[in-house]
Amino acid sequence: MKSNIAVRDIIINQLFENVFQPIYCLPDLQLVGYESLFRCSFVQNPEELFLRANEHSNIYNINIASIVNSLKEFSVYYKTVCPYNAFLSLNVYSSTIEMPFFPRVLEQLSKSVSLFGQQVILEINEPEKIENLDKMFDNIYLLKELGFLIALDGVGKNDYSLKLLIEVAPHVIKIDQSFAKNLAKDDKKQRYVSSIVQLFAENTKIILEGIETEEDLRFAKLLGVPYGQGDYLGKPYKLNSASFNCSESM
Repeated sequence: MKSNIAVRDIIINQLFENVFQPIYCLPDLQLVGYESLFRCSFVQNPEELFLRANEHSNIYNINIASIVNSLKEFSVYYKTVCPYNAFLSLNVYSSTIEMPFFPRVLEQLSKSVSLFGQQVILEINEPEKIENLDKMFDNIYLLKELGFLIALDGVGKNDYSLKLLIEVAPHVIKIDQSFAKNLAKDDKKQRYVSSIVQLFAENTKIILEGIETEEDLRFAKLLGVPYGQGDYLGKPYKLNSASFNCSESM
């Protein structure tokens, strides 16, 4: 971290912001939703702050702070600029999902800004070890019952077994950005992306992260990837009334 400022102070004084990266339906390049990304000027890489928070048992608090701010900002944008059914994708740590009260907390937070569960996708990311798999499964089931959508993030990079993919039964699978890089020139990456699409696309939304070039976008389409995000499609930005209208396409 750039200074000795405490994680607790960053949370209490909200010394962070959320930016939002658009996600597109690739066949027609229509914008369908946003992923909220955490940013803090005190760290070059947000993951550094979350690792430090984890060391001080603050990861739940900073994760919730980011979720609260994301819901609030997206709700304002949705009501004033984007009057159609766009979704919001939130990054959530497995330890946060394991918390016994998390599903009801999220339900209340969403209701407080007039967002419904089907508008909110929870991206489970795994830089930390899952400590209580059964408890996480219980809460995932409850979150689904409450209407929230579940996504597994970083598929292909993180250590997801086929058994875990089947047991979680996510609504969304996000293929790691490393597979989008030079996709047009890498046969192995093409085969992997194609296999995920063939295995899961019938009942699951597949999003390819990290699309950076026109050529890689073209190959993603050829492989049948239905959704994508990346700087070529749209860089993360602050949501406000000055942002481009969400009914626009590429």
